[in-house]
Amino acid sequence: MSTYSFIACRAEGTIEVHALDADRGTLRRLSVVEGVEGVSTLAFDHERAMLYAGRATPEPLLSVFTVVAGGRLEHRGDFALPHSAAFLAFDGDAVLVASYHDSALSRVPVDADGLPCTERPTFTDADAGRNIHAVATTRDGRHVYATALGSDAILAYRRGAGDEPALVRLPATAVEPAGSGPRHLVISSDGSRVTVVTEMSGEVITFARDAETGALTRAGEVSIVTPDDDLVTGVARVAGGAAVPERPIWAAEIRQARSGALWVTTERTTSKLTVIEAGDTPRVLNSVRTEERPRAAAVAPSGDLILVGGETSGGVSVYRVSETGVLEATQRIETGGNPAWFAFQRVD
Repeated sequence: MSTYSFIACRAEGTIEVHALDADRGTLRRLSVVEGVEGVSTLAFDHERAMLYAGRATPEPLLSVFTVVAGGRLEHRGDFALPHSAAFLAFDGDAVLVASYHDSALSRVPVDADGLPCTERPTFTDADAGRNIHAVATTRDGRHVYATALGSDAILAYRRGAGDEPALVRLPATAVEPAGSGPRHLVISSDGSRVTVVTEMSGEVITFARDAETGALTRAGEVSIVTPDDDLVTGVARVAGGAAVPERPIWAAEIRQARSGALWVTTERTTSKLTVIEAGDTPRVLNSVRTEERPRAAAVAPSGDLILVGGETSGGVSVYRVSETGVLEATQRIETGGNPAWFAFQRVD
């Protein structure tokens, strides 16, 4: 079994391909794809072995690659996106695109070869909320959820039927208090829970999901900020927005580890990686200082390896997390500037 890790290095305009040794918890660089300026987010289609890269270029682009033998990336083309992409998620026969700066959510259909196509219309919702930051689909395929950071809301959609659009908006769920800024989200494998990390208040908040209606009910929360961190409530990073305080709460990522038993989060002002026991009464198990400004983090397919990238450090750290939340650093490597996103392929 082989595992490949793809790292989007935004400042370099490259995608690095690494072999991941799951036993040792180490990365080995195999190749670097250049000419991917502005690459900032990735999504992977495991069935077709295709990598999608969202690019923050003057005209937003989606670059598409096929993964061939040995993890090599074969460029299939660059395609225009309806708006900028802060987050991509693969959705069976389409790519979901969340736009922070354009406050929009789109569903871009792909053909049988996995390439964006025009035979089916692109769905776009530009009226649901401000600063859409992340999007995810439930495993049962019934619902799509997205975070609207500037509106303090979790957006919800069901699948369209008949002449309806591909996605039909459902009532949103407020994330309180105002100014929390829900940023990224994860959905439990059984679909019973949707959990967000809030950028400006530094909380992990979990919601119970009604599988029939898609409605969310707040179930529990925990802070990833301690008094010793000496942080104040953060602000949304938008043009013309409020001044950024000297030490703002600036949470970034949330991922699931250990088959969903753990959540891992990052906070950028303190450069901290935190491990949380998942559930309706979550609790912090451990935290360590990591890469400078850790915007990007991901959990490898093994479920126990965490990769963390630093916006300003130009490096990636690898950790093994135990069932009890103990973190063991297994490697640190230098990468291209601003390793902003990770994706994985496991080949049996």
